[in-house]
Amino acid sequence: MNSLIEVTVAEIKQLADVEPKQASKRFEIIANTMNDEQLVEVIENMDIVTLTQINSHHDISCPSIMSELMTPEQIRDIVCQQPLYWEEQIKSNAEELIQHTFDFLTYLIRVQENEEKQTAILECIADDPAGLFYLSIPFIELVLAPNSDDDAPMLDVFDDEDDGETVGYSDRSESEEAFSLSMDDPRSLLALIRELAPDVEKAIKNLLRNESSNWQNIINKFVNELVLQAKEKNQVTDEYAEVDDMFSFLD
Repeated sequence: MNSLIEVTVAEIKQLADVEPKQASKRFEIIANTMNDEQLVEVIENMDIVTLTQINSHHDISCPSIMSELMTPEQIRDIVCQQPLYWEEQIKSNAEELIQHTFDFLTYLIRVQENEEKQTAILECIADDPAGLFYLSIPFIELVLAPNSDDDAPMLDVFDDEDDGETVGYSDRSESEEAFSLSMDDPRSLLALIRELAPDVEKAIKNLLRNESSNWQNIINKFVNELVLQAKEKNQVTDEYAEVDDMFSFLD
């Protein structure tokens, strides 16, 4: 690693440890003085904790060039690492968790400049067991929550045949706009996944349909599984020893 890259990596990491948003802003400034190859090298030499800290402070309204330059493998690792850094309000509320995971996945996928990379990211995340758990969370309630009308059948957006009400039943080349879905609607992300990576959609469907509990208990299970796998992958020590006891909000 040459001195410029080394100094830049050290500076960004130091900022990220204190204030991730400032680290992101600094990276954007540096991006104006480096070419893409140099920026990619900077990212490659950052640890996964630093990348997770920085990317977790962005959404679709304020994209970062870092997110665009990361590889699908780096994005997968960030997704699998992030549960260790969920804020207390996210860890203690199922609805917050659904919204947070939806927002983060929407950002990481939609910020990419082409469908090929979006597809590669989805497939890479889904290939990891923890990644598939994370990828499924935004859709758990849609699939498994009971309808407000107790006598009405449960809404299942994954049905294989068109019933005229649920999303994603025409040819996969159909755009999300055909269903009048806004970007902040989880069904829109689901439609995008079905169009770009149908095998990933099937994996989500199979994972959820294999669960026999209610949607809230499934979230609780997925969250605990995500944290345990993240700890194992990163060989987390006592710093995160308390996370096993954090997820009682759905008991």
